[in-house]
This record gives sequence, C-alpha cells and structure tokens, in this order.
Amino acid sequence: MTTDDRTIRVYDLGATSYGDVHRLQRRLQAQRREGAGFDSLLLTEHRPVITLGRSHPEPDLRVPLQTIKNYGIELHQTERGGDITYHGPGQLVAYGIVDLKGWNLGVIDYVDGLEETVIGVLADWGLRAEHREGARGVWVGGRKIASLGLNVRRWVTMHGIALNVDPDMSHFDLINPCGMPDVEMTSLSAEMNKQVPMADVSESFVFHFGRVFSCRTEMVDMSEKRDANG
Repeated sequence: MTTDDRTIRVYDLGATSYGDVHRLQRRLQAQRREGAGFDSLLLTEHRPVITLGRSHPEPDLRVPLQTIKNYGIELHQTERGGDITYHGPGQLVAYGIVDLKGWNLGVIDYVDGLEETVIGVLADWGLRAEHREGARGVWVGGRKIASLGLNVRRWVTMHGIALNVDPDMSHFDLINPCGMPDVEMTSLSAEMNKQVPMADVSESFVFHFGRVFSCRTEMVDMSEKRDANG
C-alpha cells in the first residue's frame, strides 16, 4: 500500500464509558488482524476513569484506593503499554485501529506520528509543544499535556493518545501520572488561559492525523454508528 492508498474511518463517539470503547477496540482490532473491517480512528471523551498499563497492575496512587472510589472514578487494567493515567471529560482521547503493515509503518513511526499529530494541533493554538527524550507523550514547557500508550498485535494497533483540552486537572493529583511522581500535568485551556471548544480540537486532530500519516480521513455519520462494529 502506498501513502495514496491509506484511508481511515473516523468515528466521533462523544461521551463514553471506558469499558464500552475498550470492548469496541478489541473487536475492531481482531477484525483487522483477520484482514476484515477498516482502519479506524475513534475519538471520545471518557467518563472519569483511571487505567493501568499491562506492566503496572498495581495502581501508582497518591491517595488511598478508597478515595478513588469515593470520587466515583472507575479503575481498569488494560493491555496497553505505559503506566497509570487518567481519562475524563474535557480530554480528547484518540484510539487508532490501524494495520501498520498495510500502511508500511513501524511501531515507532506510528508512535512518533501520534505525537506529531498533537504537536500540530497545539500549534494551531499558538503553542510550541515537543517530544521529550526518554518520556513518551507531548510536552509544553516541561509540562505534560498528552499521554500515549499502545497495544499492537500482529501489526494492528489499539489504544492511542489522550490530549488534555480542559479536564478536571485535580483528578491527576490522585495518581502519579505515567508513574512519574514529579511530573506536572497541564491542559490546552490552562496554557491558553481560556476555554477551548472540544469540537474545534477534534477537527484539528483529524486534519493533522491525515497530514502526518498522509491518509484520507472519512468522517462517519454517527447515525450509522453500527458500522464501527464492522
């Protein structure tokens, strides 16, 4: 497949529970591994949830586990790489189900591309963001604004990248984000000192994803949401 042949279907799922989208990702990944289905990009805002990477089953918390429960925040073990992270309203989460071999990409190429996509989004708002040596994700002035973790099976990806647009930043204080006790988290709205519409950020993300990966992006009418299941 040449870059001209790359096409990805984009589904804006809106507000979702983590468990529902996790099950959807696993179904889509299984289909792509068998050569069926489509390369897909799922965009969502999760209800409050803390997720754990496959190599870190013990949550790296700054508070007792009961405090997490009292906040009504779910806790999920996952098969992605990376450590503990938080997802919630006001955070754009992008999950790519992509056949990397079909796109002639290596895993590192794809990871770099996801970070470059977010860097492009932030540039649209005049922010200079960057990669950081030895620490995946996207950073603004030493503060982490996006976190990344993947699962890849037989060259098909799932999970992805999460960009803090305007979430409740106090929820990050409940954990050591990405297992880094001294990390300072930030958001697009905090850096801009104003609210930023999520719809605008989603549109920018889709544009830069297509630019970075040289692919066509096809928005799916969510009245046809059942198509995401194949």
